[in-house]
Amino acid sequence: MFRRDERLGIDLPDFTVPFEEMSVADQEDVLIRWETIRARIPEQIMRFENVIEDLLAAVHEEEDWDVIAMHFAEISDYASRINELNTWRRVDQGLHPKSAEDHLAREHQAREK
Repeated sequence: MFRRDERLGIDLPDFTVPFEEMSVADQEDVLIRWETIRARIPEQIMRFENVIEDLLAAVHEEEDWDVIAMHFAEISDYASRINELNTWRRVDQGLHPKSAEDHLAREHQAREK
């Protein structure tokens, strides 16, 4: 009922049936698993923040503009991951992954404009 998102480094809900249509036992299992995953999100955010700090330190030492631009692209990607993780951390215990995914899609579209 969950799939690994390698980019974010966490498992995300991936239901074949809507949460509301699952048995009570399955809903409880999902909620327990989700709370465990949610509890680890702040640690994952800190790991990504550390990567950003390392990249910023590398930028300060670098003189090649192409390498600096590459570092800033990576920083942007990790910042985007942190933003997505913060959104997933706010997904309530009712576990509505589609609404979270829709929210992420709307945010991404807004950033693209």
